[in-house]
Amino acid sequence: MRFLAITLTTAALTAMLWAEGIPVKSQLVQDKCGGCHTLDSQQRMSRISYQRKTPEGWEETVRRMVQLHKVSLTPAEARAIVQYLGDQQGLTASEVDKISYALEQREDQEQIPNEAVRTACATCHSYARIAAQRRTKEEWLKLKSFLLAIIPTIVYQHRYMDWMTTSDEALAYLAQQFPLETPEWQREKNQTAPGETAWVVRGYQAGKGDYVGQIKMSVAADGSRQTQAALEFADGASTTRTGTGHWYGAASWRGNAQWLEGAKGREIYHLSADGTTLRGRWLGVERPGIAGEETLYRRDGQPRLVAVFPKTVQSGAKNIELRIYGADLPANVKPGDLSLGDGLKVEKITAATTDRITVEATVAADAKNGRRVVQVGTATAKDLLCVYDKVDYIRVLPERTMARLGGIHYSKQYVQFEARAYNRGPDGVPGNDDDLEIGVVKPNWAIEELYNAYDDKDREFVGSIDQNGLFTPATEGPNPKRYRSAENSGDVYVTAEYKPGNDAKAMKARAYLLVSIPKMRDTLIP
Repeated sequence: MRFLAITLTTAALTAMLWAEGIPVKSQLVQDKCGGCHTLDSQQRMSRISYQRKTPEGWEETVRRMVQLHKVSLTPAEARAIVQYLGDQQGLTASEVDKISYALEQREDQEQIPNEAVRTACATCHSYARIAAQRRTKEEWLKLKSFLLAIIPTIVYQHRYMDWMTTSDEALAYLAQQFPLETPEWQREKNQTAPGETAWVVRGYQAGKGDYVGQIKMSVAADGSRQTQAALEFADGASTTRTGTGHWYGAASWRGNAQWLEGAKGREIYHLSADGTTLRGRWLGVERPGIAGEETLYRRDGQPRLVAVFPKTVQSGAKNIELRIYGADLPANVKPGDLSLGDGLKVEKITAATTDRITVEATVAADAKNGRRVVQVGTATAKDLLCVYDKVDYIRVLPERTMARLGGIHYSKQYVQFEARAYNRGPDGVPGNDDDLEIGVVKPNWAIEELYNAYDDKDREFVGSIDQNGLFTPATEGPNPKRYRSAENSGDVYVTAEYKPGNDAKAMKARAYLLVSIPKMRDTLIP
């Protein structure tokens, strides 16, 4: 009897462990992966059914299967497998929100909450790459053997520490932190991707500025989406954009877009858990490193404000034109229906539609520095408009960044720098959190040497910057003009000098730029 009880207990525990797992119902996945991954009676495939990843994570897995295990796949089959696994075994909106910065290739300072993970894992890759996965405990613990097999030198590379023990600690933490089944997964796994939808968009492209517009998304016969966008920049320029793309699951958008002028971009966006807001970046194709940020708000018939151009006004300004953008605004708006905040007065409305209202306004000479709440009818929005009295300092952004050599065998990675002006803010003290961003200014740009060694001459070789702030890196490979024919990599300062007025003292700022080797591989999605 005791033996029977032990046997039954063991069987029960085994059943509980195997209760996890996501059925794989795709015949293509079963056919192409079934040679190595066994299928059980509930259509769960070994290894595959016990993991969830982003589309990029599944793409990496498929690529590895082709390269290391010689799985025979056509490009169409590979895309179909990534699409299926991204749909059925991806991350939910709430889960992906925490690591979207890495997928969208934003420069960010990662916060790693566990020391063992930081030293054993994040020495080789980002924490976001780990946090973009969900696995059963068994699958997490298998990673140690996998890494030792695929990277035999990993212990030697970490010879300054006890990697074997530390990796055990790291994986135990990750198994607890990122299980296969999560509350977010249970809550959001049955959500569906948007179909025919209309969006109002606010965006920003470094070097060109703020823009707004309308985007329509339609469903194509093959299930993909087609997009059409009409965009208007703060300086009055306008353009159109068309594109195609795919939803992976209910939250991850990957698309291709082309502007009227011919430029192309890759879109990496993520939908909020409530399905109302789509945020992300588009990345330039011809000029890697050039990018734009966008927030799309789903049109639902409710009035919404998204932007005011210009977004900053100076105290004492008279008869200035302000363009207020939104969606489903009042059709017959009157000056009394508008409020621009303390110290601003709407003199008259010069044009009005349900998506854009143009007004003439005056700013009081004693208007206090600070952001204003804008109201049109029942729609209100914070931080769309700011009042300032003068420019107190400038910053070069990004303050620390990297470009990549290229142009012969690999693509160059450019950097678009900007000089932004700031006001000291309501507290009158510059350099703290309440300072006000006034906007982009036009400085004189230059590159200065950052001396790391005697006779350092990186400035002469790493590349050049134009007077719009665009840094173009040099070509890759050895350069016979450099000492010992070194390549063109190096680090320098990018400097900006700006005068806010004819008689004003010049303001200066600088950023650190590392020019590194080419990026030799990129993801294929979409």
